[in-house]
Amino acid sequence: MNSMAALWASIAIGGLAQILLKRGVSGRTYFSKLPSFAWWTGLLRSGWLWAWGISFVIATGLWLVALSRIEISYAFPLLSSSYVLVAVLSKWLLNESVPASRWLAMVVICAGVILIAVA
Repeated sequence: MNSMAALWASIAIGGLAQILLKRGVSGRTYFSKLPSFAWWTGLLRSGWLWAWGISFVIATGLWLVALSRIEISYAFPLLSSSYVLVAVLSKWLLNESVPASRWLAMVVICAGVILIAVA
């Protein structure tokens, strides 16, 4: 796998991992300052949490491959594109509301990512 493909795959899978994590912990409320043992065991049985963990491991592995061949001053700023991906996926998959001001901020992020990617 080439380094750029590894970088973008890492970003995409890492963004998806955040959606999986949110899905895994949503609806798991607790009423004290510290979660109960039952809360933790329920969390550990969640398929969503396991999917997050697997995705996170894969994304990290791809990040290591990319970072071994790409300058970090180039690769690391591109991670900010995952913010946009997470916002789009949260609206599409989790039905979250994303206000116009946040979309405008993401346009600025995209402009920065494009400037870095073409430099």
